[in-house]
Amino acid sequence: MIFALRECFARDGFADVTALIPPNVRAGVRAEVTAALDAHAVRRDVRVAVTSGTPRRYRVVDRGTLAAACPATARVYRSPHLLTLVGIVAGQPVVPVPYVAEELIATRLEIAGDTHGWHWDDYAFALVWVLSAPAARDGAALEYITGVPWNKAEPNVEAILAQREPVRAHIAAGTLYLLRTDTTLHRITPLERDVRRDALCFSYAAAADIHRPVTHESLETILTG
Repeated sequence: MIFALRECFARDGFADVTALIPPNVRAGVRAEVTAALDAHAVRRDVRVAVTSGTPRRYRVVDRGTLAAACPATARVYRSPHLLTLVGIVAGQPVVPVPYVAEELIATRLEIAGDTHGWHWDDYAFALVWVLSAPAARDGAALEYITGVPWNKAEPNVEAILAQREPVRAHIAAGTLYLLRTDTTLHRITPLERDVRRDALCFSYAAAADIHRPVTHESLETILTG
């Protein structure tokens, strides 16, 4: 199964890896992170210049708060077993990102119009835990376009969207997926009504990411509001 997922990821830049993670681990992460979102999430409504001014409207819990409030989840992030599994699916070794603030972040969409607008990530891979999700008719779908590296000086999101039709997928609650995020333009579509979508993102780096210069304008905008 894992090698079929590897082929899927190589082809699509996306793979549903839920079956690789034991149910008890998924349940423990969901419980910890949902409690952290309930207790600590901060509302953000910003636009990010380096992604053509696309919006981020949601509540967020940063890495430092998650590490303190969710110790078991923080250990899962660095689990050698998980790193090996992700690396096999990715087709190359993966490591924790060198920028600590970007290791893990949790978000909650809850108000009609909340969205994680079009963007790329600073590092190569994201393992996304969808902790809760609305029905497909209520929005919060994943949309993505592969093979478009991020040019922060000229992101040209509108031009890319004019040329390419995004893949659209409804991601059900309890799903974990791996996404190639540095060369994939992606978003979570706006909520259509007041319902909840909770997610946890583990960011991982490829070997090539470790020594290249990386700036972090998106995350800094989100965390500072």
